[in-house]
Amino acid sequence: MTKRSLLLPALFAAASCLPGAASAALYTTALGSQIASLSDCDDCYSGPYGFGAGHSLSYFGGSYNGLYVGSNGYVTLGEGVSDFVTRPLDTQDLAPMIAALFTDLDSRADDASRVYVNTAQAGQIIVTWSQMGHYDTTYSVRSTFQLVIRSDQFAYAKGEGQVGFFYDTITDDAIASAGFGDGYFPSIPGEVALFLGPASAQSGAAPRWFVLRDGIPDVVGQVPEPGALGLAALGLLGLGLRRRRG
Repeated sequence: MTKRSLLLPALFAAASCLPGAASAALYTTALGSQIASLSDCDDCYSGPYGFGAGHSLSYFGGSYNGLYVGSNGYVTLGEGVSDFVTRPLDTQDLAPMIAALFTDLDSRADDASRVYVNTAQAGQIIVTWSQMGHYDTTYSVRSTFQLVIRSDQFAYAKGEGQVGFFYDTITDDAIASAGFGDGYFPSIPGEVALFLGPASAQSGAAPRWFVLRDGIPDVVGQVPEPGALGLAALGLLGLGLRRRRG
């Protein structure tokens, strides 16, 4: 089956969009190293990129020393993924994933489309997808966005968190998704389908910071509702059983 023959589920058309601010900036312009393999490819990944000695990330029952970067707008933990079919993050079954803009991006034969990874500071990995086009070598649309991911040991500033989503100019109207997923279907408490809709709706979206409480995403400054942590713990217990059976 080719990409051209794939039809997105009807639910995508009815998905709601996360409201954004009028303008946005990346967290940093210190983009790090350009990753050549990701800056001239369709559906590929690179890594792992490590957090550094003494640093790890707890995520939905697992502990990880690094991550993989996918060309299609996400990072994965434990294994690399090159999938291009957009799906909600809380039900995707590819791998433990954090997605900033999961859609079918393209960077082939185009000098402007680039992916950067910055690991200069121990415990922090910054991934930037810059001026990415869309399949099939469509460069009349562009997407620039950034993920900041920090280890459990990283000391972040007040008002920030462990995972940050940053969106610059995005003119691609293809369906995209964002959020946190454990890599298993169905959804469990704690997974976050942050966004599902036209990628361009995220252009200039307000930055979003999350912390990971025992590996479960939570919005910075938000106090968990009574019982929420208990539900998340039950979800992690079920996740552990699924992993042992897998």
